[in-house]
Amino acid sequence: MTAQSRPAVAEPAVTVLATEQQVGRRRRLVLAVALLAFGLKALIAARTYGTNDIRHWTDFVNGVAERGPVGVYGITFERSFYNHPPVIGYFLQLVDFGRHHGVSIGFSIRSVASLADVGSALLVFELLRRRRSLREASWAAVLVAVSPVLVIISGFHGNTDPIFVLFTLLALYLLADRDRPLASGLSMGIAIGIKIVPVVAVPALLVLAFTRGRRSGLRFGAGFIAAFAISWLPALIAHGRAVREHVLGYAGSGISQWGLIQIGHWFDDPGWADFLTGAGRFPVVLLCALVPAALVWRRPAMAAEAVGLSLVSFLFLSPAFGCQYLVWAMAAAYLLNFGWATVYNLGAGLVLFKIYTRWAHGFPWNHADYWGLVGVELVGALLLWGCLGVLAVLGVRRILRSEDRSERSERGPERVVR
Repeated sequence: MTAQSRPAVAEPAVTVLATEQQVGRRRRLVLAVALLAFGLKALIAARTYGTNDIRHWTDFVNGVAERGPVGVYGITFERSFYNHPPVIGYFLQLVDFGRHHGVSIGFSIRSVASLADVGSALLVFELLRRRRSLREASWAAVLVAVSPVLVIISGFHGNTDPIFVLFTLLALYLLADRDRPLASGLSMGIAIGIKIVPVVAVPALLVLAFTRGRRSGLRFGAGFIAAFAISWLPALIAHGRAVREHVLGYAGSGISQWGLIQIGHWFDDPGWADFLTGAGRFPVVLLCALVPAALVWRRPAMAAEAVGLSLVSFLFLSPAFGCQYLVWAMAAAYLLNFGWATVYNLGAGLVLFKIYTRWAHGFPWNHADYWGLVGVELVGALLLWGCLGVLAVLGVRRILRSEDRSERSERGPERVVR
C-alpha cells in the first residue's frame, strides 16, 4: 500500500478509542469479580480459625511485639523458629497494631493476602492483554481472581505467599510494560523481603533491564539494592547467623511429599533424593533463575513468560512442600499456557479441598491441622507436579518459538511459514 492510499488518520483513531473502551470494560469486569472473591475470602477469614500456621503467626506477632521486627530473630520459639524475611517483621508490627484495635491476627494476615490476590488478578490482565488476545487475558484474570487455590490459601490457610506473588508480578509489569526500572527493582526487593522464593525471578528482570540500556539496568539494580539494604541489613547485622540458617537456609519443615522427593520415598530414598533435600537445593535455585535469564537475553520481548517459567519451574523442582506453595505457580502459569494453567488451577483446588476437609475433620472447615498427605491426595499432588512440568516445557517452547518467528520475519515475509 502506498502512502497516498493509506486510510485517513481519523479511522485508526476511532479503532484505538473503541479498543481502549473495550479494555476498560474488561478491566472493570476483572476488578468486580476479584472484589467479589475478596469478599468471600474475607468472610471465610472472619468466620474460621484457619490452619496451624495461624498459631505460628500468633507466636511471631508476640515475638515482634516483645523484641521488634529485628529482635524477633533472636527468640527461640517453642513451636517453631522464625523463618521469614525481614519485611514480614514490619508487617507483623501492623498486624499487632490491628490486634490492639480488635482485629484478629488470623483475619489480618488472611485479608491482606486476599487483597493481594485482587492486585494479582489485575496484573495478570494487564500483562496478558499486551501479549495475547483480550479474551484470553480477561478469562485468565477472572480465573485467577476466583481460583479455588487462592480462596483456600488466602481465605482459610493463612500465609504470605500471595503477597510476594503480587510484588513479583508488579515488578514485572513496571519493568516490561511501563519501563520503570527503579520502581520495578524496589518492588522486587520488597518481594524477596516477604519470601525468599521470588529470588529466582530477579536475574530475568535484571537481564531485561540491561537489554534496555545500561542506565535502565543500573536503575533496576539501585531500586533492588535499596529495598534489600533497608529491610535486610539491620537483621543481618544484628542476627546474621539466625537469618542465614533459618531464612536463607530454610529447607522446609517435616517430610516432603512433593515431586521428585516423593518419588524418592517410593524408591526407599536413594542418594539423589538426599542430595536434593540438602546441597542440591542451591543448584535448583540457580537452574530456575539462570535458564529464564538466558532466555530473556535471547528474547527480551518474552520476559513475562520467562518470569512465569522461573516460578513454575521452581515449584516443580522444589524439594520442600507446603500446601501454600501451590500459590507460587497460580498466576505465573497463565503467563505460559492458558489451557494447562486452568487444569492446574482447578485440579489444585480439588486436591486442596480433599486435603483440608480431612485435616479439618469434615466440611465446613474451621480449624485444620497439618497431618501429611495420604492415598488419593498423594496421587493428586503427583498429577499437579506433572502438570507443572508440562507448563515449564510449554513455556520454554513458547519463548523459543517466538524467537524463531522473529528471526524468520527479519529474513523476509517470503520465508515465513503460515
